[in-house]
Amino acid sequence: MTHHIISDCPRDAWRLGVREILQHREIFNLITTINEPLRFDEDWLENHCPKRSGCGGDSIKDVIQTIFPYTLSHRHGNPDRLYQEYLRRHDRAMRFSRNRGAWGTYFERLIRFPENPAINQLKLSISKLTTWRVRSTTGLVFHLATPSVDSPRTRGGPCWHFGELIWRSDGKLDLVAVYRNHDFMHKALGNFIGLGMLLKFIADQSRMDVGRLVCHSIHAYNGGTSAALRSLAD
Repeated sequence: MTHHIISDCPRDAWRLGVREILQHREIFNLITTINEPLRFDEDWLENHCPKRSGCGGDSIKDVIQTIFPYTLSHRHGNPDRLYQEYLRRHDRAMRFSRNRGAWGTYFERLIRFPENPAINQLKLSISKLTTWRVRSTTGLVFHLATPSVDSPRTRGGPCWHFGELIWRSDGKLDLVAVYRNHDFMHKALGNFIGLGMLLKFIADQSRMDVGRLVCHSIHAYNGGTSAALRSLAD
């Protein structure tokens, strides 16, 4: 059974997903469509942050930064400079064992794919969007996982596996993201916000308008207790 959620902003979409998960405990194939993914309120970072609420996990701000380093992007408007500075800081942080993960961060994989570090998927996609003479009816695909690095495992692999840009007939750009596992307690709201910021970056660099965000959560679940998740979403 597939569950569908349609909402205007990331927080409302997340709250609707929370309601479904609290009712069913876990959901397979939850498809969330966010019509206005750029709607963002700084208060969400405080009011719905599991770390600040004593529920453990990362802060929402840190979850967002794994997808799009928005604080760094404010300092570096030039995309190439942003990529260079991000990788410089990332590599410096990876010198410390406490920061090391098997797959790094999602933004790193978008601009430096593990199987071929020379591949910058963001740069290539933006180049295609700005050089195509007519609208393409096919999507541009991002890969966040690779068999050579992420061998099959029951736990511990990257949750965001696949992304696709869709150039709509009205000229707007949609982003589709597929998550194999989606924790609505600790990650989902930050994921929705970060994906919206990533979409805006791509659209701005391609001189296009932002469309919808569609997130397909293969397995959506609560990484905490029901009481904690209910309180966090209030």
